[in-house]
Amino acid sequence: MRGEGRTRAYSEEALSEIRARTDIVEVVSGYVQLKQSGNTYKGLCPFHTEKTPSFTVSREKQLFYCFGCGAGGDVFSFVMKIENMGFRDAARMLAERAGVALVEDESPQAKAVREKRRRLYDCMETACRYYQSVFANSKEAQRARSYVKQRGLSEDTVKRFRLGYAPNAWDSTLLALQSKGFSHEELVSAGLIISSKSGKGYYDRFRGRVMFPITDVSGKVIGFGGRVLDGSEPKYLNSPETQLFLKGRTVYGLAVAKDSIRRKSKAVIVEGYTDAIMCHQFGFTNVVATLGTALTKEQAETVSRYASEVIIAYDADSAGEAATLRGMDILQQVGASVKVAVLPVGEDPDSILRKHGREAWAKVLEDAKPLIDYKLYLIVSRTDIFKLDERVRAAKEAARVLAGVESDIERMEYAEKAARMLNVSYDAMLGDINRLAKRSTSRRARSQGREAQDRFEVRRYTSFKDDIAKSNEVSRVLKAERLLLRLMAENKRVFEMAREKLNLDELSDERHIALARAIQASQDVHNESAGSGSSASERIMELIDDREALEYAAGILIGEEQKLPDDLTKAADDCIKVILKYKLAVRIRQIEKELASLSDTGEMQKSRELLQELGYLKKRISEELEPFRGTI
Repeated sequence: MRGEGRTRAYSEEALSEIRARTDIVEVVSGYVQLKQSGNTYKGLCPFHTEKTPSFTVSREKQLFYCFGCGAGGDVFSFVMKIENMGFRDAARMLAERAGVALVEDESPQAKAVREKRRRLYDCMETACRYYQSVFANSKEAQRARSYVKQRGLSEDTVKRFRLGYAPNAWDSTLLALQSKGFSHEELVSAGLIISSKSGKGYYDRFRGRVMFPITDVSGKVIGFGGRVLDGSEPKYLNSPETQLFLKGRTVYGLAVAKDSIRRKSKAVIVEGYTDAIMCHQFGFTNVVATLGTALTKEQAETVSRYASEVIIAYDADSAGEAATLRGMDILQQVGASVKVAVLPVGEDPDSILRKHGREAWAKVLEDAKPLIDYKLYLIVSRTDIFKLDERVRAAKEAARVLAGVESDIERMEYAEKAARMLNVSYDAMLGDINRLAKRSTSRRARSQGREAQDRFEVRRYTSFKDDIAKSNEVSRVLKAERLLLRLMAENKRVFEMAREKLNLDELSDERHIALARAIQASQDVHNESAGSGSSASERIMELIDDREALEYAAGILIGEEQKLPDDLTKAADDCIKVILKYKLAVRIRQIEKELASLSDTGEMQKSRELLQELGYLKKRISEELEPFRGTI
């Protein structure tokens, strides 16, 4: 297994069995909304921000490729990239999904790292069960049970979200987990205990708190949030960041909400644990929470993988409004369609549901405002429209917001709306908006010009953009090589023809050479695409070492939605002629330069040899390669 540090930690037989039992479309669909498009599936890329789907998945080839950012590979590559994990973890995750037993074959150092991580997961799971047991059975936890009941949480909800209680003692958790075989070092690494300032002992981090387990997207416990019952501060305490738990990347409740979010193509983000839990209890199962009010880019990207529309439902106080605006901008940056549920002052999702019921909360979500409407709502709500200076200030602020609206028609509609809300002249409002929009467009054009220039300086091979930076001649050759490589992977007869007529180690791009070698190695091992459940494309990808070449190869093999010609051998012959002609033309130019340099030296013998070669090459082009009316 190659690429991105994909060392062979497991037997090839086990990995082949995983491939045979795994459908990449089903795996990717767990993270990306896919729609069938011909023989492939398309969706918005989870690895970069885009509005037009360029992320392509092929069930036939078991590959994915984004023609927008160049990310590509097989199902192992996808899981590694989307979950930010190494190959071993990705293989284990897919093996568990496919029901395949894996046998480890790794270095002692790698095994130690993996074992340490496994122990951390075991430690967090054991702690979660301990807190659940205390909550359910301890007399001390009666107050916690009363609190949960008072908050209206049912027994089923408590069990589903695995709520627990940490005893109000200095070392209850420490002793309980020590008895299960966990060391002080492991408990500190898990964030469950703290070393005393004197350095002579340890004490529990969570004491006298209702415990909310925090899980990763697969449902494994990675941290905790604890709420006090006695009014002390802090009211909520989260686990510290650990090897497992990174607060800025974690979304509370996603493991239980992701299927619903994907089905509805809509996610609702609330502030707190109980807000999310209460929503689920009332049947709003597409709700998740941030760990605090600040939504990070990583959290936004995680949520937007599952849904194209996101509703923010933060509290209606000043902190909540500020967090909402930041969250809206971040979600918009990652390509999500954003709306805001405006909550009554002093209310949160939990209180609305308990006081007013399911219909009231459904109405709040139904009335969620789009980004521009919400910004106008905030501007107007903070303005005394009976005061001229405040109206003028608010109108200028609204104009700055509306200048970012790209559609002229939308700008006119919003201008009329803003003018009416602020009681100002429509013509004046629209004039200010258009003046600001014109300046913004000019700045954006300059910025895009710089961005386009930068793209050519970076090695990004998306939609084969490298062609743009090349001459027409080189572009044509690169196109011919790509099509030929795809045909070689599809058809053994084409492969034999290409190997006979070309030196595949002299292709124009190092990544083309890497793919050609992998195709050849695959053909040498497997006769006529026979294999053990793997597609020919999968077997080829397995033989590519370099990560960049592996991603690029995925794009070629998927084919950028190009339909293959009816006559594969004729198309391959056309490609070979383009490649050969280019190679001969390059050599002709070299000879002409050499002859020019020899004209002053009088080396007649060398000149005659070069002229003879020149005549031969030109004759070969004329007789063998022209006239050319092929498919390239």
